[in-house]
Amino acid sequence: MENENPNILSLLPEDCTEKVLVFTSPVDVCRVSLVSKSLQSAADSDSVWEKFLPSDYQSIISASLTPIPDFGSKKDLYVYLCHNPILIDAGRKSFSLEKRTGKKCYILGARDLHIAWADTPRHWRWTSLPESRFPEVAKLRHVWWLEIRGTIRVGVLSPRTSYAAYLVYKLKNDNGFQYRPSEVSVEVCGVELDKQFAFLEPEGRPQRNCYGSVYAMSSATEEELEQLDNDYEESVYNLPSDAEDDMGLHNDDYEEPEQAVYTLPSDAEDDTGLHDDEPEQPDDDYEEAVYILSTIGRGPYLQEDASSLVQSNIRRPQLRDDGWFEIELGEFYTENEDDCIEMSLKEVKDCVTPKDGLIVEGIEIRPRMG
Repeated sequence: MENENPNILSLLPEDCTEKVLVFTSPVDVCRVSLVSKSLQSAADSDSVWEKFLPSDYQSIISASLTPIPDFGSKKDLYVYLCHNPILIDAGRKSFSLEKRTGKKCYILGARDLHIAWADTPRHWRWTSLPESRFPEVAKLRHVWWLEIRGTIRVGVLSPRTSYAAYLVYKLKNDNGFQYRPSEVSVEVCGVELDKQFAFLEPEGRPQRNCYGSVYAMSSATEEELEQLDNDYEESVYNLPSDAEDDMGLHNDDYEEPEQAVYTLPSDAEDDTGLHDDEPEQPDDDYEEAVYILSTIGRGPYLQEDASSLVQSNIRRPQLRDDGWFEIELGEFYTENEDDCIEMSLKEVKDCVTPKDGLIVEGIEIRPRMG
């Protein structure tokens, strides 16, 4: 007699099977649908896939600027939102789902970020790019002080989820970004959770010194590095008069930006060390990283004897599938829906190099996988 070993779920009524499947994951349900024809109907049912959609998905898609097809099933809608981000909030944000879990993903467009000097045309220019999902991106023309911040409320994200934030950008050239790293951080209600160093310059590009000539830092001698530092400092502190005028240092006709740019809140001033007679000492690893990075000719290279912890703290950009680069700003966990998350990239201390060529698309917040 032939032994039969039927699937236990196939012996249950379909509505009971659906109630079981909602406690699994989208990936598990797809697998069930593929391996068992008897369970395919339950695995594709709207009652199962609606549980994988966010509870507020209807209000989100109703506010979309992106036309959404009228799908015949919740599964089709789920798949669409995984692969087709939609624009919301007047085109300032992008929304999608993480396909394996159904967790919410957002990109805060450049217009939804606080970018220092962004409304000053001589420093930043707003433009459109065909490869961007947003109507506008911010293109850096010339700044010394670089500060990009984004905020999002925990309540709009998926609950009890580990998230990571990424700056999404391109570099038209490497002017000013190859000499030293920027600080990247994530804060929750003003409490800093994660602060690291990051280079926006992708690895593998030819590195240049402050005069623009190719400088092979990895093979340079200690005397050459010292000479490069001396030349660099001389170029910063002995600028020709026309260069100073171009930067607005001696320009009587230079029109100051709005007062809000200069009037920082007291806690921000303390954090930058502007009004702090006794600045808070950084921790040993942070201080070691600052020292190492300030003694290597402003190039994005660590000394061989740098600690592994310091080396691991230097974040590098990754090339995305959409052709943009991303650099991780930090991570956080969604627990209290009233918390406000602030993500930032900045170079506001010892701003010794002018920067240009950065194109900012936005900051992406997506679930941390693995």
